[in-house]
Amino acid sequence: MKKKKMIIENEAYILPSSNDEMRSFVKKFKVDMMENVVGSIKFAIENKLQIVEVFQFKNSPFVVTINEKEFIPNLSHIRKYYTDNEMFELCPRVEQLLEILKRKTNEKENPEDIDGHNPST
Repeated sequence: MKKKKMIIENEAYILPSSNDEMRSFVKKFKVDMMENVVGSIKFAIENKLQIVEVFQFKNSPFVVTINEKEFIPNLSHIRKYYTDNEMFELCPRVEQLLEILKRKTNEKENPEDIDGHNPST
């Protein structure tokens, strides 16, 4: 019996295609959209993806993606919006993801051998 290769895919958030619809949609669902970005980045981290689809436009093949280099800036902007608007209950998940990403970045910049010593020193 052959093993099927499993494709891991994040469910895209559907956005209106027209500009007028988009403006009112964003006003109404801004926090929900930001939560989708946070959830998509979490999905990417958990599945070791370098790029993740976040939004898809209704009746269109176009999608909005975020690459790994943009995870921290996106989360930082979302955290700022949440704190500026006193939505502190939404901050812990963002903070947790930022910590994971910063730790991951530090590990790449400072690789250590098994003994905990930097091999380049």
